[in-house]
Amino acid sequence: MHEVFAHQHSQAAAWAQAAADKAAGRPLDWTSILGDYTACLDWPAAAVWKELLAANPKAKVILTVRHSFDVWYDSCLKTVWAVMEPGLSIRPPVTLEPVFGSLRKIFEVQVDLVWGPIFGGLERFKDKEHVRKAYEAHLAEVKRVVPPGQLLVWNPMDGWGPLCAFLGKEPPADGAPFPWVNEASEFRKKIKGLEVLQRELEVATWVQWGLVAAAAGVVVALVARSRSLSRAGGT
Repeated sequence: MHEVFAHQHSQAAAWAQAAADKAAGRPLDWTSILGDYTACLDWPAAAVWKELLAANPKAKVILTVRHSFDVWYDSCLKTVWAVMEPGLSIRPPVTLEPVFGSLRKIFEVQVDLVWGPIFGGLERFKDKEHVRKAYEAHLAEVKRVVPPGQLLVWNPMDGWGPLCAFLGKEPPADGAPFPWVNEASEFRKKIKGLEVLQRELEVATWVQWGLVAAAAGVVVALVARSRSLSRAGGT
């Protein structure tokens, strides 16, 4: 997801097309979506894991889990779910659409690829027992489809050991601890930032329409004056 936001203008369009292709049952254009990337994680890529595996049948798959569904659900509700409403509320004025339109589209793609197909919609995510069934069904389906030798079921608390062994890599030589990112506090900052952006874009929209109205008023006044002068010149 970090890369999607970092390259939102190209990535938003590519993933929007991927969502449309998946919904229509068409093959996904991996060249447009992934380009030179050799691995991906997080949403929206995780929402098309079956298609990725079909296109790369020997790929290694890491299924991340938490200590329990309750831990995962509470975390998700405070972070990735909470950030969706302010993200979807971004409505830039026409003049700023090229700048901020892609940002809103990324959130729309998440609805089309993730929240809708997997959980039945953003509002349905509030139904904890419904989400529990979707969560457990997802874990079971990944374990069923991915060949055992290509699958690692991994909890981030397990650290470098099993992850590096699975990928055939050495743990950091300096003994660096496993990184911990995307904490709830970070998401609260993101949510606040999106809310501020939303308010600023609302102001920009009103300013834009105010300028349009003012310009229209000037045109009307000039036309009226021109007609008045024409009548005066003709008498």
